[in-house]
Amino acid sequence: MTSDTYSLSEVIKVAEIHPFYNADRKYPPDPEAIHKALQYSSTESKQIDLHLQPLLRKDDIYRVIKRLTNDTDPRNEYRRSVYISTTGGGSGGLPLMFATDTKENRKQRAVFGEFLKICKVIEPNDWVLSTHTSGFLYRSLDLVSEILENAGASVLCAGSRMDAAEVVHTLINYRVNVLTGDSSQIIHIVHHISTLPAEQRSEIRVNKVIYTSDLMTFTQRSYILKVLGAVKILSILGSAEAGPYAIANPDITGRCISSARDFVFDTRTMLIEILHSSTINEDSSFGKFGGKPVPEGEQGIIVQTSLQRLRNPLVRYITGDVGSIHRIPEAAAGLLPESEVKYLRVLRLGGRDRRFSFKWFGEYFNFEEIENLMQTEGSGILQWQVILDSFDSSPQSTLEVRMLRAAAGEGVMDRNTFVALVETFFFVFPENRHLFRVNLLDDLEGFEKSSTGNKIMKLVNRFD
Repeated sequence: MTSDTYSLSEVIKVAEIHPFYNADRKYPPDPEAIHKALQYSSTESKQIDLHLQPLLRKDDIYRVIKRLTNDTDPRNEYRRSVYISTTGGGSGGLPLMFATDTKENRKQRAVFGEFLKICKVIEPNDWVLSTHTSGFLYRSLDLVSEILENAGASVLCAGSRMDAAEVVHTLINYRVNVLTGDSSQIIHIVHHISTLPAEQRSEIRVNKVIYTSDLMTFTQRSYILKVLGAVKILSILGSAEAGPYAIANPDITGRCISSARDFVFDTRTMLIEILHSSTINEDSSFGKFGGKPVPEGEQGIIVQTSLQRLRNPLVRYITGDVGSIHRIPEAAAGLLPESEVKYLRVLRLGGRDRRFSFKWFGEYFNFEEIENLMQTEGSGILQWQVILDSFDSSPQSTLEVRMLRAAAGEGVMDRNTFVALVETFFFVFPENRHLFRVNLLDDLEGFEKSSTGNKIMKLVNRFD
């Protein structure tokens, strides 16, 4: 694969004169300043030590981004000729913006499309239907569609507002074999398919599902296999800051039995460090540099450095995810070109860092424990959401748990048993029962979604 990237030295030299990393710089460098920085990096002989670069925290970078986004001074290079990535952030607040040079973005799409082809995510005869979001500042539909086309697929853009019945009609009539969308949208479509007569379901020829956004749980993946049969479940990993950078293909990595997910990434386009979990704390003894990475295979905080971002560099960015780095399994070597294997690594993604929690009725609940509850064997949970609110007549906080469950059947516990399990977890008793509600939904329409990405938010906090 030809990798249209920058050297680490080039990226760091530009970072040194960029306001993301240098508080003395009001605006990002213009083309002339970048050219001079690159000339200097090419003549500098000393070895670049990535670990001596300060860590970049989300709060810090978006404080600068907010200022630059609102500044219309002609000297502000941040607003010039950029591709704008929008993220709802899952909090329901104003969308966050990350600007990438337009040409850098197009090059990244081309390189990543080639990566999908190399990793056998896409084959030349694949017909793909995408249910990704478009509009309202969100651009995942055009991003994913172009990447898949660069990989060799033929893409039908359904978007997120095409209803499930029409999506199924399109899948059948156009002989579509790949369904893609964010994880919640995929579950929505598959749930609809599960309600169809067997005769109509037999006309669906989907043999691959490619999801983005939140990691699918084991229950969700099992549900897809139960409804669609022996389909491949693949995934694309990316973010507003880094763009798309990794893929999940169990044929390469093997099947992950835990709630974690294995992704393959190319070290020529993205450098990933795994740092000690205490790194994220502002008062950490590791200081602003975060210390050395943990040993290969050990879990910690994921830190990214992109070799595809130059105008607005991404150097040692704390993603907020936890994971570990591993070698490509020897058994997978035969599936990949020999010339590529040495550049590839496996990122075992464990999900978001869940050291935050919320408080209700005097108790703290952290998200890791809630995730474990929702993946209890027999729960049948396909999607869930926690909503903190209050009554108009009272300052007391209320707690609502919204859930979509698989249809009752073998291996799925009955409703009353599961509700009792949830109530026990949240310490519901006579004194607070009037403040608690379990809401079992029939589809995804009843979930609160982020304003831009149309993603289901795990926590909706209307209380404080």
